[in-house]
Amino acid sequence: MATDMLAELEAILSSAADLGMSWAARRSDLLVDEKSAGQFASSADLEIERHVRASLMRHFPGQAVIGEELGGRLGPDISGWAIDPIDGTSNFILGLPIWGISIGYVERGRSVLGAIALPALGLCVSAADGLGVRVNGEAATDLRPKSPVKILAIGENDFETGPETDIRAQQFRVQDYSVVRYRCAVFALAMCALGRLSGYVEHGCGLWDLAAGAVICREAGLQVSTRNIDEGRWEIDARWM
Repeated sequence: MATDMLAELEAILSSAADLGMSWAARRSDLLVDEKSAGQFASSADLEIERHVRASLMRHFPGQAVIGEELGGRLGPDISGWAIDPIDGTSNFILGLPIWGISIGYVERGRSVLGAIALPALGLCVSAADGLGVRVNGEAATDLRPKSPVKILAIGENDFETGPETDIRAQQFRVQDYSVVRYRCAVFALAMCALGRLSGYVEHGCGLWDLAAGAVICREAGLQVSTRNIDEGRWEIDARWM
């Protein structure tokens, strides 16, 4: 059952990635709204989320859905889908390739199935509990980093802002990590699962930011901790140990 669900999810994500790339080719047509300081949504975000929601309703009718742009609710006792139609919208608007689309299934607060597309890089990374990681639909193994280089990505948001994450970054530097910020949680989590980053830490993100990435990183072999820290706010610490 999980294998079938994962294949259907990968197909849904592939069509969403195609839609994202069609918008990327005509960025001048984007309508952009600044939701809060430094936080943007575009017409591409909205169209992709509507497309994903409609696809999930066809393939998995009756299941709860929450999305970054169109809302919904998944409480601790509710299972359902969490959608991030474009994570890294600022990067997307500027024409940078560091943006992604994420769809994850959460069972009572625990991510159990998910997929992340990085359309500009031609990558889809997916996983389900106990099934391991797939890259572009093919099983991937031995993903642990082979290099001694330790690079940790961190996220900042309106819950934990730049000055606060600066303090956190310095704590990681003392542990011999180089620290980067991509302004795209799903990109960083996918790169962690592929062994290209040592880890990702963010406090105050949305459930949609980690719903897919948590299970993907866990199946890749990272140590993953997630926690609901406030209404609608989560933290994730995913690291290779």
